[in-house]
Amino acid sequence: MTRSGSPRPWPAIGATAVALAVLTVLVATGWSPLERLDEWLSTHAFDATHGHDGRTAVWTAVTVWGGPEPMRLLLLAAGVVALVVRRWRTGAWLIVLAVLEGVVAPASKDFLARPRPAWPDPITVLASTSYPSGHATAAATAAVAIALVARRTAVTCSCLLVAVAVATSRVFLGAHYPSDVVAGLLLGALLASTTYVLAMAGRPWTDGTRKTTGPGLEGHRVRPS
Repeated sequence: MTRSGSPRPWPAIGATAVALAVLTVLVATGWSPLERLDEWLSTHAFDATHGHDGRTAVWTAVTVWGGPEPMRLLLLAAGVVALVVRRWRTGAWLIVLAVLEGVVAPASKDFLARPRPAWPDPITVLASTSYPSGHATAAATAAVAIALVARRTAVTCSCLLVAVAVATSRVFLGAHYPSDVVAGLLLGALLASTTYVLAMAGRPWTDGTRKTTGPGLEGHRVRPS
């Protein structure tokens, strides 16, 4: 705990980074237990969707509306709203985060250049590499960012559910292995949380307002910029 009573964010951020690094090493080295689990889960998920028009339509809708472009637009829109209400630091952070995710996520795919799952009759055909999932990265980035700004349990739960749904859709459509989407979720969470801490340096981690002092201000609380 910090002296202000707020939890320190860096241990959680560090744990996320370590988890992502370990998963990346396991994928890069072809660790057989993970490969077998990936194959088993992705095969069962694909078989549950392939040939079922209703399920395919549902997962396709989730993957389209929760894709990288809509998620980046959401971050940009949230940033503009924050600027309009004079939360300057929050607005600038959200806009920069949207741009940063748009650069980091595609670039990260070239690190391992992992081929996507191959199917005799694929539901969707994509030319890009598989690890990490760009959809999962963008969804997690937006979800964690909105949750950090809103600081409401209902909003946080809703955002996390959306991110998990988007990640799951990629596996059920046969576009990714489960480890791809887990890595994407970790990368997105890492991007959002790390940049948030850096952007809001000196601000409380959990408290959306701060006490002020001075003539006429005692006892008042002001939202941070």
